[in-house]
Amino acid sequence: MKFLSIEERKYHHDDILVSTDWLESNLKDPSLVILDLDSSDDYSKGHIEGSINVIDNYFKTSLDDRTHVQTSSQISETFSKLGISNSSTVVGYDRSSCLYSFRLAWVLNFYGHSNVKVLDGGLPKWVHEKKKIVTDNPKSPVSGNFVPSDPIEAIFADKEKILEIVNGKKGYQILDVRSDDERNGINLRGGDRGGYIPSSVHKEWVNFNTSGDVPILKSSSEILEIAKSLELDPGIPTITYCQGGIRAAHVFWSLRLAGFKEVMNYDASWREWGTDHSCPIIDMT
Repeated sequence: MKFLSIEERKYHHDDILVSTDWLESNLKDPSLVILDLDSSDDYSKGHIEGSINVIDNYFKTSLDDRTHVQTSSQISETFSKLGISNSSTVVGYDRSSCLYSFRLAWVLNFYGHSNVKVLDGGLPKWVHEKKKIVTDNPKSPVSGNFVPSDPIEAIFADKEKILEIVNGKKGYQILDVRSDDERNGINLRGGDRGGYIPSSVHKEWVNFNTSGDVPILKSSSEILEIAKSLELDPGIPTITYCQGGIRAAHVFWSLRLAGFKEVMNYDASWREWGTDHSCPIIDMT
């Protein structure tokens, strides 16, 4: 199986991605904090040496209500406990097509920490290339001192922003990245309304990855072809949404890497919009 390199895919802002070779050669860098963003069971079966397991990979205010991104004080505590300080280089990887790694990257960027990287292809590509994995349980990290900045509102959308657009505000486009069944009201995912936000176009997030056992992010030109098919203009501010801002974060970065000028993640997404009956929807139930 041959992969196009990060450089060959011709991304904009491609410093968000690091190759497996880069990570392998930088494993001993003391400023590096590597986060494994999957379950403890997955972690115990094999992980990258020195990586720290992060089970709560949504970074939401509550495990019971995964609607909103953690507050500034929660983020400080979460990342400090993981050994992260403002000087740290954070690298995330997972086994789910980089879904949770791109979520991590969005959250840290939202709180002003841009020195965060996503391992291209995640652990599946690392394993495919026969790079070293371990099954030990490393010691708990020494606490860091992560002080978040004020939220970067330019990459964030809330319900009020979406309402303005739905009610006629021009100059924005909305992309729904949920599954077909979610958009069509077949899979409510525990909610009481099925459908979608008016004026939104739709393409499920997995379409931004290559197919096969080791998916990687599609090239810039391939992502732009998807956007063209949806009549999305890279020059117009674009808002991504899903159920809870996780898949939307993946496509947020997909569009950014393809050269979209302004992209925002509706973090609360359908979990908020679909349950608030004052919010208009195209009802498919």
